[in-house]
Amino acid sequence: MDDNGFIRQAIEDLKPLLIDSGFQNLKLDAILVSLNISKTKFFRYFGSIGGIMELTVYHELSACYRSLVLKIRQQNNKEHVLHTIIAHRKKFIDNNPILHIYYATKKGFTKRFEPLKKAVLQNENDLLHGMLAQCFYSEADIAFFKQKITNEI
Repeated sequence: MDDNGFIRQAIEDLKPLLIDSGFQNLKLDAILVSLNISKTKFFRYFGSIGGIMELTVYHELSACYRSLVLKIRQQNNKEHVLHTIIAHRKKFIDNNPILHIYYATKKGFTKRFEPLKKAVLQNENDLLHGMLAQCFYSEADIAFFKQKITNEI
């Protein structure tokens, strides 16, 4: 298995553990057992528990934004697109256990989770920008959407 395949498999293997224990109760020993890897290999690939959490949330958010592209590509009305993005994102998060747990509990995260929260926010902003650019929106339109949607994120 190549490195990308290993990382994708590790994310998939981590999901049940993350769903069972949540972000704040995730322990390194449980991750190592779940992924069946050594501590050295874990840190070489992910750097920290926060690193694998970030990759897992990013993986799930990417799926959300990929599905959104299909919904907004043919729409021209900015307000309708804005409503579609907000509604679809909320529905996707509500139906995705990883994202639901993350967004439902992030306000209660301790300070040690600040890097994770910043990284997820940046990743989501990057995904939003990429999705809107892929749908041929101008930078001015993208700025409009980001300003409106940032309140939802």
